[in-house]
Amino acid sequence: MLGDFPRAVDDAILSSSDANQEQMMQLLSDPNRTKQFARVIFDMLTGVK
Repeated sequence: MLGDFPRAVDDAILSSSDANQEQMMQLLSDPNRTKQFARVIFDMLTGVK
């Protein structure tokens, strides 16, 4: 349903700066948290409320 969007979210997380390393590790180590994060970003981009 989301096509390549989950992969794009992973790429964006991996590209973050060192200041965001803690958050990056939390997101990448927990698939459920990553899915929730991807959903929030997707909803923001598509205007879903």
